[in-house]
Amino acid sequence: MSAATARIALVLVALSGAPACVRVSTTRIGGTSAAVRPDSVQVFATQRPIAYREIAVLKTHRFLASDSRTLAALRERAAALGANGLLLVNAENSATQQHEGTAVIWSPGSKPSAVMGRGSTSIDEFEKAIAIRVEKP
Repeated sequence: MSAATARIALVLVALSGAPACVRVSTTRIGGTSAAVRPDSVQVFATQRPIAYREIAVLKTHRFLASDSRTLAALRERAAALGANGLLLVNAENSATQQHEGTAVIWSPGSKPSAVMGRGSTSIDEFEKAIAIRVEKP
């Protein structure tokens, strides 16, 4: 086994045992209220409540974490801010998009090279949310 292959194997073994983690950053845009229990935070994916007050924009940064763990972290942060609701901002647009492309790379003194590639971009529905206080209309 070459040294490069051994390093790759070591990294894969290390990552297989790495704990999943979710970090939630907060940008406050309104006043907070007394904290509530995380299980009392309602999640709104495609329909918004009639009346609500925005408290903060929440953005997740996750590594090897499931959607359910990410949603739990969002609920915990919203609850700590006194929010009883959570609007998922990306829910209607979440998907995996496929794209292909071709490029020509040319630098002085060398022959032009054609590069072709295919990739995908994942739009994460739990990437961004707004912590809200649902009010009675």
